[in-house]
Amino acid sequence: MKIKTVFGLILVILLLAACKVMPKVAEMQNSEPQTGELQPEPTESVLSEDLILRDEFDDDINNHWGMKIVSGLEEQLIWSQSNGKFRLEIQPPNDTNYAFFRKDTSYKDVTVQAEVENYGQLDNAFSLMCRATEAGWYELRISSQGYYELLRFDQYLADEGKNAYTNFVESRIGSTLIKSGQEVNVFALSCEGNQLKVFINGEQVYKDKRPLTIEDNTYTEGSIGFGVLSYGKEVDVTFNYIETLKP
Repeated sequence: MKIKTVFGLILVILLLAACKVMPKVAEMQNSEPQTGELQPEPTESVLSEDLILRDEFDDDINNHWGMKIVSGLEEQLIWSQSNGKFRLEIQPPNDTNYAFFRKDTSYKDVTVQAEVENYGQLDNAFSLMCRATEAGWYELRISSQGYYELLRFDQYLADEGKNAYTNFVESRIGSTLIKSGQEVNVFALSCEGNQLKVFINGEQVYKDKRPLTIEDNTYTEGSIGFGVLSYGKEVDVTFNYIETLKP
């Protein structure tokens, strides 16, 4: 009888111990796994909001800007300022390229941004420039047809009668970020270190499924600019403002 009593006590003790352990096991099985938060690697740049300069074309354009005729004739361009907009009308028949450079600024690292509007046919191009000197500059173009180009202009090639432009993206590339037709677009060219980046309507442009970043060491500092191009047809566009931002 004593042996049975001892075995009975042992059995009760084991059952009580099991009751205490099983809830803990069940609790462990039902609890959420503890994992660290994975931080994605940055894949694209974001436009800065750190404004340096903004020109809404209220003052006479000649006070702060000088024009350079890259191609075409001066009499083909008719420009005017009204209601805070700088309007540029180009007459046919030959191709033209007009650029306006800021007289009183020079930047190493800068983002230049502009709001533009089209009132005419679509075969045109708006341009933005950075690090402009007498030697050349970097240039971004967008078209109302929905294309963009990223280029470098070398004055020594122009002086030799050669094509002065090197196209970093090889040709005009279509982008769904551009609002085609008679629409308003905001586009920006970032020049920081030896890297050039393109933004259209607030988003960085992608090429080959990657954020477009071009590396070039030709120009390191210079002024900013904007311009308009025509391809043998009449053009009617406005620049509503141009501004510089810290990259």
